[in-house]
Amino acid sequence: MIDDLKPAQRTSLSDDIVEQLTSLIAREVLKPGERIPSEKQLCQQFGVGRTSVREALKSLSVMGILESRAGDGTFVSANRDRYLERALQWGLLLDRKLVNDLVETRLLLESHTTYLAARRATDDDLAAMERAIQDMEESVSDPGLYLEHDLRFHLLIAQATQNTILGNLLSTIRGHLQSWVEQTLATSPPEHPTSRALLTITQHKKILNALKKHRANDARRAMREHILSAQADVESHLATKRRSQPESPPNQ
Repeated sequence: MIDDLKPAQRTSLSDDIVEQLTSLIAREVLKPGERIPSEKQLCQQFGVGRTSVREALKSLSVMGILESRAGDGTFVSANRDRYLERALQWGLLLDRKLVNDLVETRLLLESHTTYLAARRATDDDLAAMERAIQDMEESVSDPGLYLEHDLRFHLLIAQATQNTILGNLLSTIRGHLQSWVEQTLATSPPEHPTSRALLTITQHKKILNALKKHRANDARRAMREHILSAQADVESHLATKRRSQPESPPNQ
């Protein structure tokens, strides 16, 4: 049993469990290679049914934070670098304040870098951005590859400012941006699995068009619209997921 665990909140139970466990891992209350309590023990400590616990453990396993060993139980991943980075990124998406902090940071940072890039970007910079968008179009059905090209587009804009500090700042939050884009892609409905990716490509083209014309204010506005659009989709997706989450009685 773990003393630091608290009863899960009745809103978004599995997400609350994930957030608590990732916090324990980040603070090294749960250490690499350590076995976590059984499902039954976790149900008792969180005060929830097995459905919520299993959903949370599945999410953490997919993220590479936990690993299951047949016959032995579930353990914290022994790869410290990977599990800690993933824990912090996953926790970012579950904490509403941190999500808002990221959006605020992106609006301040990327809106201004786009404004400066519209004034300073060279033909080579613009050509590289256009190639990134083309690569996004070609990999729209491959989320992993698409993600790389999406992030490349944003980093190229920062580099085009010719301001190394701005470029470094964006690179610093790259991990958070990656989680953000992954979550944004997940907002596409099952019947149109690439809809969000295609919308992002359209928004990127609008940004690039303003950059090519060196219209700084238009470029900044287009980037702002892109970020706010992604934020709205992510928040709507998470809210829908929480409302539809089934819950089993604690004694299941």
